[in-house]
Amino acid sequence: MIHLHLTTIVLAVILYVIALVFYQKGGEGNAGKMSHMILRADYIFLIFSGLIVYIQNMEGIGASGGHMMYGLKVLFGLAVVALMEMSLIKTQKGSGSANTLKIIAIIVLVITVGLGIYLPLGPLSSMF
Repeated sequence: MIHLHLTTIVLAVILYVIALVFYQKGGEGNAGKMSHMILRADYIFLIFSGLIVYIQNMEGIGASGGHMMYGLKVLFGLAVVALMEMSLIKTQKGSGSANTLKIIAIIVLVITVGLGIYLPLGPLSSMF
């Protein structure tokens, strides 16, 4: 299930950039709306797979003593999804606050991915 979650994360970032480029170029074009709708479907898989990974590893999370850090990762992950969606909608409408939301979304995304790498279920912990 972790592979599905990682795949949906990469796919979400790629689709976010594609939708952002289409919205900035043409405004209300069909390509931007189509990539945005595919991204929304990917959000469902992203949240569902993250929830399943969290539930499957609940015992290991409890043993590692990282309850709060995993809780923060879940909150940051949901915040990333919300900020990406809000920034795309603001970009589509041509609002001035879209750039601020994009920057915040990227910062929170980097924090979330960093937590995912650092925590015991991440790839760095298996190396050491």
